[in-house]
Amino acid sequence: MINFAGCRGLWNMGFMGGGMFFYGIIILLIILVAVYFMSNGHTNAKNNAQDILDQEYAKGNISDADYLKRKNNLR
Repeated sequence: MINFAGCRGLWNMGFMGGGMFFYGIIILLIILVAVYFMSNGHTNAKNNAQDILDQEYAKGNISDADYLKRKNNLR
């Protein structure tokens, strides 16, 4: 598959023959997928905390002032 001595990559493309471009696209896609999943996880955690806060307020377990303070802290 890869011959490092001749700088040949996939489908016999060297780095100057388009192989570098091909590998660059693959690396870029991997980075974009990683960033997407990492940013998605933080958003879900924040929404989850907001949902829990709303539920506790609806049950009457926390006061109005405490609810507003905690809501502002989540932002």
